[in-house]
Amino acid sequence: MLAKTQGVVLGFTRYSETSIICRIFTKEFGLNSYIINGVRQKSKTSARKMALYQPLTILDLVIYYKENKGLLRISDSSIEHPFRSLPFEPKKSSIALFITEILRKALQEEGQSEELFTFLTESIIFLDNVEEEYENFHIQFLLKLIPFLGFGIESAEEFFQLEVPQFEVNKMTTDYVNALMKLEYSDYLPMNGKMRRMFLYWILAFYRNHLEDFGYIRSLTVLKEIFEE
Repeated sequence: MLAKTQGVVLGFTRYSETSIICRIFTKEFGLNSYIINGVRQKSKTSARKMALYQPLTILDLVIYYKENKGLLRISDSSIEHPFRSLPFEPKKSSIALFITEILRKALQEEGQSEELFTFLTESIIFLDNVEEEYENFHIQFLLKLIPFLGFGIESAEEFFQLEVPQFEVNKMTTDYVNALMKLEYSDYLPMNGKMRRMFLYWILAFYRNHLEDFGYIRSLTVLKEIFEE
């Protein structure tokens, strides 16, 4: 059946000489793989089509949906939110690369989750629009994503019960984590580079210990270099 929905692109792999297989998390149907033909040909039309499927692009989609089918097809697609800065600013594009890799490892092919989709799109749009004080964005994103992954963690106290970090946990640490989890992205919380690296190391350890096959995050090296202080 033909169905309209919105989706967030989570990357693609090459498939044959002219096609790709694209992973897209949609509002109505969750995470699925879509085969998209003719986007790797040497033409301006193909280049424009290929631009639609860059990581974290938010799309309006018309898809041929069939439950329990492996590869799906797209009838029509267009950009729902044209990016103004995300692909063009090195710091933001590094964060986007990191977030995309996290999502590809953390999200499973399950049913719809409109709440998760809303969280993702609102987070992406904020990152695209914000002009300053977004150095903590990726850490906040990781913490805010956790409840959507089924862990039911909503406070630093609950978090520390499941993951004991390799650094001292005190009131300041707990207050910082609670703030990062609960504050809006726009409520900037000052943090130096050492603290940022410490929290990021600890949060990624949690993901690695609680998600099967999570493994190493390759984009972490780029992220560390771009935010090194």
